[in-house]
Amino acid sequence: MRAYPPSLLEALRKKQHLVRERGIDILVKPIPDDDRPGAMDRRLLEITEPVVRGLRGFFIQLFLPLFLKNRNPRLLAAFMRRFFNGVQSLPLAEGVSVRHDTVRNAGVEIPVRVYRREGGAAPRPVFYYIHGGGFAAGHPDVVEEIVKQVTALSGCVGVQLDYRLAPEHPYPASLDDCYAVLKWIYQNAASLGGDKNRICISGDSAGGNLAAVCAMKDRDEGAGMVRSQVLLYPTVNLAGREDENYRFSLDQFTILKEHRRSILFRIKSMRCSSEGVLGCVLGLRDQSPPYVSPYLGNLAGLPPCLIAYAEFDCLGLESEAYARKLAASGVPVRVIRYLGLGHAFAEFVGVQPQAEDCMAEIGRFVAETGREPA
Repeated sequence: MRAYPPSLLEALRKKQHLVRERGIDILVKPIPDDDRPGAMDRRLLEITEPVVRGLRGFFIQLFLPLFLKNRNPRLLAAFMRRFFNGVQSLPLAEGVSVRHDTVRNAGVEIPVRVYRREGGAAPRPVFYYIHGGGFAAGHPDVVEEIVKQVTALSGCVGVQLDYRLAPEHPYPASLDDCYAVLKWIYQNAASLGGDKNRICISGDSAGGNLAAVCAMKDRDEGAGMVRSQVLLYPTVNLAGREDENYRFSLDQFTILKEHRRSILFRIKSMRCSSEGVLGCVLGLRDQSPPYVSPYLGNLAGLPPCLIAYAEFDCLGLESEAYARKLAASGVPVRVIRYLGLGHAFAEFVGVQPQAEDCMAEIGRFVAETGREPA
């Protein structure tokens, strides 16, 4: 079931092109049916405009930044759960089964879901996915179609978890859960139909942070569990440190005049939520340690990485900077920029053609990096 004609997918792929920017190659994916520079995709515009239009929009834009700057972690968590817990996708994947299981971690039962495509030979690569939601929101249902679609396209074994959320469970509870499930996958891969030596770890937004940190911790401990990583618009610099690779400013965004109000709302609302809010929810005073802000750590020796992000996401600049730092550290990195979209676009599988295209790119990456050595 799709909310768009397949021709938009074809147009998107015909228009894609490679650019070289500040030392890295970026595969640019334009809006399939709008060639205007700085335009917002009309499907996202239809969702955004009612929020920013008129008196209601005026008050939302006035008070949202003020609310997000409050330092009550429970109120912030309630706000994020109100807006991040909805399922936006439509079912596309067929022939994928789901099995529910639990992983025990120091007395805590962590729910996990295991996805398998019908047919195919085992062992298969494993796609381990961690949902986003600002460390305080989100759940497996929100991203289930992402995991199903990648599983269907690549033939891998998909796994995701329902990790403990802040502020009820402060840092490092979420990281501990995610790393415990990574070890469980590695130890039980054969019984899942997967190959323990071909695990791709992935996540979006805060989940991208957790995936990147798990890959870093795996390297630091010399465990060798992670073969590759896929990060969707990850938040990797919670400390907000600027350097030669990263600087946030609105003048780095090309914005079509007619869409300016909606675009700025998307960028600024996410920017507000990333300025100290996540650290507050996690219960952290210092957000600079690498296991909190992996961007500030040593990236040498990390596994190959695919990073995908949207043009009108404040985390896009952060994603690009992380890609440049990975490349400078000798890590093979593939970068994709989707024009006209905002944060969390991958959740719109079946609704936006770019989300489906992104799943195809991830599926290819998982298959390529998950090939058995010759």
